[in-house]
Amino acid sequence: MRDSPYLGRLTWQFLGTLTLCVVMGVTGPFGTYGTMGLGARLVYFSVVGSLTWVLITGLAAWSGQLEPINRWPVYVRMAIVGLLGAIPSSAAVIVVHGWLSWPIAWRHFPEVYLDNAFLTVVIAIVIGLAVEQRMRAEADAERARVAELPQPGAGPGPDFFRRIPPALGRDLLALEMEDHYLRIHTAVGSDLILLRLRDAMAELGPKRGRQVHRSWWVAEGAVASTEKGPRPLLVLRNGLKVPVSKSFRDQAKEMGWL
Repeated sequence: MRDSPYLGRLTWQFLGTLTLCVVMGVTGPFGTYGTMGLGARLVYFSVVGSLTWVLITGLAAWSGQLEPINRWPVYVRMAIVGLLGAIPSSAAVIVVHGWLSWPIAWRHFPEVYLDNAFLTVVIAIVIGLAVEQRMRAEADAERARVAELPQPGAGPGPDFFRRIPPALGRDLLALEMEDHYLRIHTAVGSDLILLRLRDAMAELGPKRGRQVHRSWWVAEGAVASTEKGPRPLLVLRNGLKVPVSKSFRDQAKEMGWL
């Protein structure tokens, strides 16, 4: 989860959150202008806003690792993140408001949640769309960089192995798609690079392995055993278990894995 794009550039994200909190503290929305002084409003929105930001980024990074949630449209996934994040955030609203102004009875939690959830869902979707836009821009820049590399006139495409971080070695076992990123699994570890799975498979060619799932490609010689069942799993030499979807079972059988 630490490699999630939602956990990148946290300093700038936090500074942006604090800026928004200061603006809200000065303007006093949601009736706070008449019930709190400037100092109390700044503390109120800074505490609640910072907690909301932590909840949204954490839940977004967590949900990005879950199948099939990480394949859902970003606005759907982030709306769910906002609804979940609004639960502890609403509790914080009640506690901080009681500390700085007058207490809100806990029986009013559903009302506070409904008001707060609207704001957290909007913020979560905005964050999700911003991250998606940044990822697309980085992916486009990477593709443009690769396209500018000198290529032999009639030779093969770019060598995928030059993309593997040196610390991972060359014993490639599998590739796993994560959003617009690609996780490289080798015998000694894994790491993320900015590349689409289909582009990686094009560079590797059909002889080095087979795609066994919408999100997985497995290298030849990487499978140690198979766990059969309604959803068969390939157990790789490093213990990693890779699902085989129904639409790719023929390819797995062709390789002798099933």
